Amino acid sequence: MKNHLKVLMIATVAAAAQVQLAHAQTFVVPGTADPWLANGGTDDYLPGNGNLDTTPAQSPVAFGAVTPGGTISWSATGSTGNTPTPGNAGPNGSTIATYIATPSDPIFAALPTFSAPVNSLIGVFTGPGYADIFEMGDGGSITVPAGAADFYMGSMDGYQWNNNSGAFDVNISTVPDGGTTLALLGGTLLGLQVLRRKLSV
Repeated sequence: MKNHLKVLMIATVAAAAQVQLAHAQTFVVPGTADPWLANGGTDDYLPGNGNLDTTPAQSPVAFGAVTPGGTISWSATGSTGNTPTPGNAGPNGSTIATYIATPSDPIFAALPTFSAPVNSLIGVFTGPGYADIFEMGDGGSITVPAGAADFYMGSMDGYQWNNNSGAFDVNISTVPDGGTTLALLGGTLLGLQVLRRKLSV
């Protein structure tokens, strides 16, 4: 009977662990992924001469829904180029040039002008009337800010993502906020108590 209980306990804990691990995913982020299109529409920061970027062709890569207070961790490899010729600087981008992109979509209007190394990996949080953009680089973690509902990734450029090249391979794992973690743990302990009572009858 005790061995049976031990097996059930291990299975329950393993199931709870799988809930956490199910949030680990891999994404391919092409150089054509324009972070400023996280809210859809078009990016005409520097219009003319074929510079216009549109969705879905230059859409950033959507991770999906996120919960404020949770943690997103990532590691990235690969490289992108802000021209048809692939770059080799990696997710941290070029150490030579820093591009400044001015948001054209109203959702970014409240943000200051953003700058980051050209061809670096960029992350964008969006929500109702909310946006926040940051440099991801080749690895790190961030707490999902209040107001964020979705998360996107793209490559840094100044304009005309449509002629960019290359791609990043990004591995992302998420950890729910403290309340969710406690709820999962509480559910696991409750399940163990129920199993224990049934086996003791």
